[in-house]
Amino acid sequence: MAETVKKDLRAARRAETEARVVAAATELFLEQGYAATTLAEVTRRAGLAERTVYVRFATKAAVLVRCLEVAIAGGPERVAVAESDSFAAAMSAPSVEKRVRAMAELSGELMERTGPLLAVARQAEATEAVIAEMARAGRDDTRRALTGFVRAMAADGLLPPDRDLDWLAETVAVTGQAETYLLLAGTTGWTAAAYRDWLTTTWSHLLGQPSTPRG
Repeated sequence: MAETVKKDLRAARRAETEARVVAAATELFLEQGYAATTLAEVTRRAGLAERTVYVRFATKAAVLVRCLEVAIAGGPERVAVAESDSFAAAMSAPSVEKRVRAMAELSGELMERTGPLLAVARQAEATEAVIAEMARAGRDDTRRALTGFVRAMAADGLLPPDRDLDWLAETVAVTGQAETYLLLAGTTGWTAAAYRDWLTTTWSHLLGQPSTPRG
């Protein structure tokens, strides 16, 4: 029992340390950008000893990766977006209209949490291989999720059978990429909510009028 208590206390301390590092680093990355932020500054902002931070995070890139993971998941637990309840609901709603609104809402919320940090990650991609790999994996995950989203609608009888499904799936997928959001935010000043509304309108036009499932 005593050993279990000690393990729980150590786990709690590690979680608290990580949370402080993530909060401090996120603030600094957003204030200063990637290149100008140092691990020493993160340590001072977090109010921790340098050794404590360096034991947990060997590099600044590792800190940014963890900041992004927390932002994407909406918390410290490592939960993939495609495994969330919100994604499941968007994949199973009874009409095109409801599926589109649910997926656009999920996408808008995700960009609201992650958009500013994703812009920082773009700064780091050229020099940090681990960030470039995370970005590539994120693009692949988004493409897989959104092409699957469209194909599931077709399989459920919600789309006309004569649609070019490959073109439709890839077009929907590219509109949902983080780069699309960042481009729109940078050129139009749109908020994540405006992006959500744009996705709703764009996907509705692409997918046609809502219909009811067969059978």
